Amino acid sequence: MIQGQFRSSILQVPGEVTPLKLRGYLRQEIAAVQATAQNAEDIIVVRLFVLEKVLFALGAKKVDSILQGLVGKCPNIQRIELEALSRPLTQDEMQEAADEAQATLQKLTDRVMASGGKLAPDTGAP
Repeated sequence: MIQGQFRSSILQVPGEVTPLKLRGYLRQEIAAVQATAQNAEDIIVVRLFVLEKVLFALGAKKVDSILQGLVGKCPNIQRIELEALSRPLTQDEMQEAADEAQATLQKLTDRVMASGGKLAPDTGAP
């Protein structure tokens, strides 16, 4: 039986964060998200929005290494979903992303509850 909560956190890296400052910025922000976990069973998925120019400057291997390191140090963070942006998101777009994440978490919660508290494979049925 799953005891913790499923949660999603949406982060957008500010445009003034340079490729050289990205790792430090993410360490601070991801640690703050990890600190919100109320118990060891909580599962947190972070959706991270970063400008393409920052990602391209670092390269795929470096970005992957940074994200893997962050997930490895934060026991409640299940994964970090990276979204590349050509421009920063507006407040409305951030809200839309949060709503999408909440809907995904609700579907997952419904699946878990329907299976008696165990995470069953997705059958594709609504």
